Amino acid sequence: MTMEQTLPPGIVVVTGASRGIGQALVRQLLASGREVVGLARHTDTANGAADPPSPTYARISADLSSVSGIAEGIEEIRRAVGERPVAALVNSAGAVTPLGALTEQSGESMLAALCLMAVAPARLAAGVAGLMPEGGRILNLSTRSAQETFPGLGLYCMSKHALRSVSQSLQMELAPGIAVAELIPGEVDTSMQADLRRPDRGGFAMAEFFRDNRANLIPVALAARFCLWVLTQTSQKQLTDGSPWYIYDQRTQGQWLAPGTEFPYPEP
Repeated sequence: MTMEQTLPPGIVVVTGASRGIGQALVRQLLASGREVVGLARHTDTANGAADPPSPTYARISADLSSVSGIAEGIEEIRRAVGERPVAALVNSAGAVTPLGALTEQSGESMLAALCLMAVAPARLAAGVAGLMPEGGRILNLSTRSAQETFPGLGLYCMSKHALRSVSQSLQMELAPGIAVAELIPGEVDTSMQADLRRPDRGGFAMAEFFRDNRANLIPVALAARFCLWVLTQTSQKQLTDGSPWYIYDQRTQGQWLAPGTEFPYPEP
């Protein structure tokens, strides 16, 4: 399915670019002709987002789990972008570990999780907003854990709840020139899901649920296709109108799935 892009010309910045949805989205953006700057903690792994290296893709190594790492990442983005416009920022970086009760987590772990999944999206948005043209976009990858709380996922839920507040604040502060939206990609077959299946039930009560749900996981490339459609092919008003974008929403599936394609993945 080919549709006219509504995203203005410019570079797309993607965090979490070396694995999972971030990696797949980088590949699809490059295939669509976009220039991309990708941030990841490790850029020299076998899972590099562009293989072989692409002249339209700049890799940046940045540890977004610390304030100093976020500041360094912003400087590297500005260096990579130069005078060119940034059309969009996609905050995809995240981590579900360490698992366990919130009361058992260290202050350092709490600060690292909040930095990665809430402070970094806010600071990166502030850092690139001035480089965006009219119609620029910021897409924050969220989760049901931003609206609910699950046992053993205290750090993750806390951080994603904070990200929801970040998204709502940015929506108010950057409108109307820059659109900010949240997207929930569902239960996707990524390494984060493997982290949730690995512990025994005694260490993480929901491990059995995630093991049982493995057959229902959405392929990474399909989740990235949904992200690409929301980012590049929705109107500015449509992008920010209402609740977070939800991959299981049957009202929109016909707009981004290829003709004749079904979506056989049940909402958990």
